[in-house]
Amino acid sequence: MTPDFIPMIKIIFWNSMGFFFFSFLIPYVTVQLLGVSKTELGVAFSIQMIGGLLSAPIVGYLTDRVSKKVLILIGSFGRGTCYILMYIGILVSSFVLFTAGMFVLGFFVGFFWTPLDTLISEKSNKANRSFAFGKRGGMIGKGNAVGSIISFIIFWLANLFVPENLFLVYSPLLIFAASNIFGGIVFNLKVDEKLTFDKHIFNLFPSSVESSIVSKEPVISETLLKSRNNLAIGFFIGFSVLVLAFMTSNINQSLAYPYFQVYLIEELEVLDPTLVMIIYFPSQIISLLLAPKLGKIADKINPVLGMAFVSSLGAFVTWLIINSTSGYMFGLLLLFDSTFAWGGNLILQNILSRISKIHRGKVFGAAQWLSLLGAVLGPIIGGFAYDSIGPTAPFVISIFIELSVIPLYAIAIKALKSYMAEKVDT
Repeated sequence: MTPDFIPMIKIIFWNSMGFFFFSFLIPYVTVQLLGVSKTELGVAFSIQMIGGLLSAPIVGYLTDRVSKKVLILIGSFGRGTCYILMYIGILVSSFVLFTAGMFVLGFFVGFFWTPLDTLISEKSNKANRSFAFGKRGGMIGKGNAVGSIISFIIFWLANLFVPENLFLVYSPLLIFAASNIFGGIVFNLKVDEKLTFDKHIFNLFPSSVESSIVSKEPVISETLLKSRNNLAIGFFIGFSVLVLAFMTSNINQSLAYPYFQVYLIEELEVLDPTLVMIIYFPSQIISLLLAPKLGKIADKINPVLGMAFVSSLGAFVTWLIINSTSGYMFGLLLLFDSTFAWGGNLILQNILSRISKIHRGKVFGAAQWLSLLGAVLGPIIGGFAYDSIGPTAPFVISIFIELSVIPLYAIAIKALKSYMAEKVDT
């Protein structure tokens, strides 16, 4: 990694402090406080994704052309604005204003993650790419953990002594708005986006490294130039199947995810909001703290086998979740489910980062756009299934979808292997 990689990752701490409280609040506020239906909860999640759909193509294009630090700064301010809008929406009991905040988050979140993922790719060795993204996940976990402790203490004490004072109960949202803005400013001031891993190695060993290492794309042989039409067709097929699998996976994740907390409250009858937060906490934090270790493993295994492994176990754990009878067992199983999901995500981030060097922003932007399209459909399908079929319906559908994407990932990964700009031996 480049010398500034770890300092760059550490700044993510400030932007990640509100993740747990945000994910906890969406189903809790909409269903328990504002009294909307499960379908309307799904619509709220989908509105967030629609915001991302609108911005993803723009961000993907801009990431390859303008300062990534500036885009990250814009994304940080946008996320801060989101928390403020959600806070006001809670105070005035407005579902519309609350979901407007979610739309703002969806629109600006791509301004943060797409250029950041591109910088992580540029500042790390291709053989350790999953580990690099795992370090990102680990720092998210640390920021999330500190933010969760802050929000838990405030939320618990306020609900205990002044539960009717919504201004105080949900005040952590203002803290996290400020931390996002602060993190964006620090990132913009301290990160050197021009220092890439290839340039760093070339500067250290100029006489022993080929000059082509500092170029953006590897030199294409004459044989490949003659078969560029076949290359384009093969690449198009592989990338199309990959994004289809990506989109299907996001339908799956967003189909069940919004309703875990609702299921915990309504079916397992865990009614104390503080206890719900405690049960929900490990799945949102520990899996992230384990991300660097998961990244090391992901760098060493065959990606096809890795995706088959995490998808199969994820489907099995989801089946165990809907058959659990204890809130604490529910929380433990949710931790395993989140860990497997993060493992699969690190494998996929690795693959996406190595497809191209000069078009990384477009690749991440395209993948994000298609995955967001799936994430728009998932919550609506899940909410409708929950209301019309039953509380276990979203999770049962999720199991079948998770198993169905295994062959899609296998086809995509094998088809793209020979066309990668950065090849590794796995």
